[in-house]
Amino acid sequence: MKTFYLLFVLALFSGSLYSQQKCKCEIALDNLSGLIERDYPGFKEKTKDSIAYKYFKSALFDKAKKSDEKECFQYLKNYISYFRDGHVFFVDENSYLKTSKIEKIESLKTSEQLLRKVKTSKDSLEGIWKNEEFKVAIVKQKPQYYKGLVLESSNKNWKPGDVLFTLEGKQDLKLFDVKLRAFLDTYALESASILHFNKTRNYFIKDNSDTLKTKDIENTVNRLLGFYVEKLTKETTLIKMKSFDYPFVERIAKLIKDNTMLIRGSKNLIIDLRDNGGGTTDAFSPLLPYIMTGNLRSMGIEFWVSEFLISGMEKYKNGLSSNVKNEAEQKRIEMLLNYYKQNMGKFVLAPGANTISIDTVEQVENAVKQVVFLTNKKIGSSAESFLLLAKQSKKVKLLGTPTHGVLDYANAYLTGYEYEGHPLVLPTYRSLRLPDFPIDNIGIQPDVYLDNGVKDWVSFAIAYLEN
Repeated sequence: MKTFYLLFVLALFSGSLYSQQKCKCEIALDNLSGLIERDYPGFKEKTKDSIAYKYFKSALFDKAKKSDEKECFQYLKNYISYFRDGHVFFVDENSYLKTSKIEKIESLKTSEQLLRKVKTSKDSLEGIWKNEEFKVAIVKQKPQYYKGLVLESSNKNWKPGDVLFTLEGKQDLKLFDVKLRAFLDTYALESASILHFNKTRNYFIKDNSDTLKTKDIENTVNRLLGFYVEKLTKETTLIKMKSFDYPFVERIAKLIKDNTMLIRGSKNLIIDLRDNGGGTTDAFSPLLPYIMTGNLRSMGIEFWVSEFLISGMEKYKNGLSSNVKNEAEQKRIEMLLNYYKQNMGKFVLAPGANTISIDTVEQVENAVKQVVFLTNKKIGSSAESFLLLAKQSKKVKLLGTPTHGVLDYANAYLTGYEYEGHPLVLPTYRSLRLPDFPIDNIGIQPDVYLDNGVKDWVSFAIAYLEN
């Protein structure tokens, strides 16, 4: 699944081996096929018919030799389509978030006079804004055009005065990264206190705002990001989870904790996972005690150890902000790197992992008797992992349509391969469910299929549970 946030975080810290290189198409295809054959964990399994693969590859090379640049990119995409893996793809012009190149990060001088001006400005956008990583001053440059200047950052790559983003017109946004990319997004101002970046799912809170109480701000931000708990009827409560990306782990845990009594007191739960492209399995663990009826049995994963895996993990580690919050994650990655470097060119379990795990879930005392998951085609990766585990519970049913089916090969990173500004993404591990129980290109099937005639899925789920 082309889960955006994960790609966005990795894009901030990924280099490019080929961005400056103008290749003939056959060279580009040769480099691509070499990368796949060397670093893709599913290559051996998906090319068992070696004659068919060689014929396909040879025919594609013949076409590539005669192609122009536009045709070439299509041939490169045709090549990776052979593997039918949603975690192998180019970030291209049809992607969820468009990008453009910039020459350098602009930096402007800040002063006490400037800060006093924006603090007292009656303009709704001008002012001092904060989130977990940045403190910025939004300064009006001309009518309907603003720049967000970094004042403080936990990311050492950003310096005071650097322009982090620009706002233009009523909604256009450019968000910059240290690898000289501009992410083209849109923004919205909520309640005069919350600046929300719609696609990158970032937000800023206006400093010293008295418009909303802290709890109201938290609830509003959660809803904007796609996380909330809502009592629908006397018997049924809705839990919405839009993403399981790593930056949302603590947010999800706090949301469940803050709503413990509401969840415990509900006879029925509707867990809406629609459009959840996945992230990390740590994100959904707080929900398991409410929905499971026994032990959890799961198959392990094996990482294909290559230079690609090592370099991707190193870039991820180096890109983490230097703060107390990330210390444990940095140590964990360092331990994994030391282990993997001793096992190059092999499939290995992560340290301490098992091929089959049987885990006990400490169930909380609660009134939940039935749990419905709402599922659709845009659910993938770790969100599908959650569904596989949840289906082991005697009180769980899935309503909706089949999920995307992108779980067999996962943990996707941006590679160093790029063609005409389109970087390639590859997974790094395979599931030990294979080959007996594949999910890719099949998806997880619902217990109750909801056809196009069902317009309001939540209302349908309430009726299903209560009637």
